[in-house]
Amino acid sequence: MNKILVIDDEQMIRFAFEQFLKDEGHMPLLAQDADVGLDLIHNDQPDIVFLDYRLGAGKDGLDLLKELRKDAPAIPVVFMTAFGAMDVAIKAMQLGAYEYLTKPIDLDKVRQLIQRILAGKRSIEMAETNASSRDYILTSGQMVGKGPAMQDIFKMIGLLTTQNITVLITGESGVGKELVARAIHDNSPKSNKPFVAVNCGAMPENLLEAEMFGYEKGAFTGADTQRQGKFEVADGGTIFLDEIGDLQFSLQVKLLRVLQERTFERIGGNKSVQTEARIIAATNKNLQEEVSTGRFRRDLFYRLHLIHVHLPPLRERREDVPELIRYFISKSNMDMAKHVKGVTEDAMKHLIAYDWPGNVRELENQIKRAMILSRDDVLAEHLFDLRADVDRPVDMTSLQRLEGITRLFFTDFLTSPSIGVSIFDQAVGAVEKTLIHEALRQTRGNQMHAAQLLGIHRSTLRKKIKDYSA
Repeated sequence: MNKILVIDDEQMIRFAFEQFLKDEGHMPLLAQDADVGLDLIHNDQPDIVFLDYRLGAGKDGLDLLKELRKDAPAIPVVFMTAFGAMDVAIKAMQLGAYEYLTKPIDLDKVRQLIQRILAGKRSIEMAETNASSRDYILTSGQMVGKGPAMQDIFKMIGLLTTQNITVLITGESGVGKELVARAIHDNSPKSNKPFVAVNCGAMPENLLEAEMFGYEKGAFTGADTQRQGKFEVADGGTIFLDEIGDLQFSLQVKLLRVLQERTFERIGGNKSVQTEARIIAATNKNLQEEVSTGRFRRDLFYRLHLIHVHLPPLRERREDVPELIRYFISKSNMDMAKHVKGVTEDAMKHLIAYDWPGNVRELENQIKRAMILSRDDVLAEHLFDLRADVDRPVDMTSLQRLEGITRLFFTDFLTSPSIGVSIFDQAVGAVEKTLIHEALRQTRGNQMHAAQLLGIHRSTLRKKIKDYSA
């Protein structure tokens, strides 16, 4: 008969586990706090431990888990909590938890978990148990999610922080790929080294090559001094290559060499430069399709695809929307010095039902916008402008749409023979004036709220209004 220890300060939880374990043919051991739990572990040597995060006064579950990894590293520990925060999940997995469950506990899942542990068929590799290399401070608490999809992501982050391997993160625009990359870095031994982000689709090939690998003095016109590239800046830390699917083919060859040999040359140089930067790449494209069409190197794909983390779109994890709303309201309350308490029931239903083509980024922007426009401490449904996004393709952001519209306009604008020499100032002024006018219209002329909506200082807005009113 297998002995299974449950450490939880809630009597009803212990009672439910006791009845369940007896029915399953196991011997239940029950403890209401850390001290009793430790005694049972030392005296009875259970086969599995189910450990709650909140244990009342004294030690919490993380403290006890840390002790267990030292004193009884061979005992699988399943961590439980009603608090589905990312930092708890990551910390538990870093400390060597076998699995992480959120309450209310699904007993069918517990049954399968016990069977898997006892049969030795583990689906994930337990992190090593050297506590001295694990006691990292969490510095990135931006990710939120209690649903199973995000809990799996948190557990994966916890495992990846201890391994210096290449990671590929995929998902639609706005799902939070850079947040995952930062969480991996911030909770790793490299956290005191630089985290450097490079957008591979944001600049022309020659500029991107100089940005990534640097250049020697005199390498091209204007190269008056030697410059380090991002790989050198990130040495010993992490380099995050966003939109890797947009990387030009010639640069894919150079990146492949970095992955294989950890060396490269600056533009205009022939001296090999070593880099110990960990590479985390991200894309919203299907790289396998890009490989099949010849737009992405097959060998580079397999090098990047060593560990794959896929972030689901928000419409596939609607259960996380209420918690995300609470998080963004709390964050915006601090940023805006407001005291918004939440959203109305109708607004919550509307926000949960919406498909969020812009994902978490769009939700955050909608919360910010509603808080700027609201005069109450509860956000009503009419403050959320979701209709404009209904026809937007899932993988396009608002900025990309704006770029597409302005590109069409500027094509004619640039070829007009009557423009004159101040074409740049005229174009920028026209766009800026329209944007300011619309922000003031939406905020009913409130300059402070309009400045917040635009993301600029109020004094800057006042100056712009004065300039365009002259």
